[in-house]
Amino acid sequence: MFALVIGLIACQEYNLQGPNTVVATYNPPSLEAEPHTDRITQVTVPAVDVLFVIDNSGSMAEEQKNLRDNFESFMRYFTDSGLDYHVGVVSTDMDNRQESGRLISDGSTRYIDNTSTAQAAVTSFRERANLGTMGSPDERGKDAAYTALTKEASTTNAGFYREEAVLSIVVISDERDYSRNVSVAEFVSWMNSLKPEDEQTWFSSIVGPKGGCSTAEEGVGYLEVTRQVGGVDFSICESDYSSVLEELGMQAAGLKREFFLSVVPAPETISVSVTTEGDEDSFKDSEWSYDGVRNSITFTSFVPDPLAVVNITYIPLAEMEAPEAVEGDTGDTATE
Repeated sequence: MFALVIGLIACQEYNLQGPNTVVATYNPPSLEAEPHTDRITQVTVPAVDVLFVIDNSGSMAEEQKNLRDNFESFMRYFTDSGLDYHVGVVSTDMDNRQESGRLISDGSTRYIDNTSTAQAAVTSFRERANLGTMGSPDERGKDAAYTALTKEASTTNAGFYREEAVLSIVVISDERDYSRNVSVAEFVSWMNSLKPEDEQTWFSSIVGPKGGCSTAEEGVGYLEVTRQVGGVDFSICESDYSSVLEELGMQAAGLKREFFLSVVPAPETISVSVTTEGDEDSFKDSEWSYDGVRNSITFTSFVPDPLAVVNITYIPLAEMEAPEAVEGDTGDTATE
């Protein structure tokens, strides 16, 4: 059928004639159109449990160091925020009975919580995440996470996982997943059953990208879970983890850069400001972007503080005046 249509078009000869003159006029928004303002409050989740699953096999020394060196970027959204958080670490080694889904201790506690000062939290994590490179070469990240939150949840890891808290699992590995206890489908189903809402569970992967790279193979078994559960997908091959750890911290804390509009706007009429503790700051067009498909604005580098109010003012597209007709002769459109 497609070939027939092409053939028919090829047999026709078109003589398109336009008007001698065309006069277009500027069509500004109607002065009678009422601006609409969406006011959206930036909120955080009340509690969050974050489990880091770290590969401790022979090739991970540099990646572990990168994680430790940039962990402060993650914690900045937690410390002094009032957020009730737990942060724990397990290795991907399921052969060593001293690990096998058991939270790594810093000598006194199995996980970090909001009783720690900012510096103490960062220091404690760096100690826990310094796992070395003598772990099993069969990295079983999903098995480790599942065991940590089920079998060990009421024993070694008691108190870490809370049903009412948001759960964020972050895997860091330069190999594929070799888990044997849970498949991707089973793991996704389990995670989705833990909380009543989708945005209460996240699974993020700092792993080899699709096709791998010179220092990591593709994170098969992890990337699929991230795509189905939701989370951040970041290449472990990158030299700087500060940006992804900041993104992970913001996500776990429930903070957002993207804010959805209630009505479809005329994009050129949008203005954005943020009110923080009574002070209102306006943002230039270059500091945010509008996505017409998602009908949202996203700050390019700014993250509103908790309880800040994002004000998005615009004229709804439906209230814009219809374009004025162009002047001139239409002429013939086609001849056969």
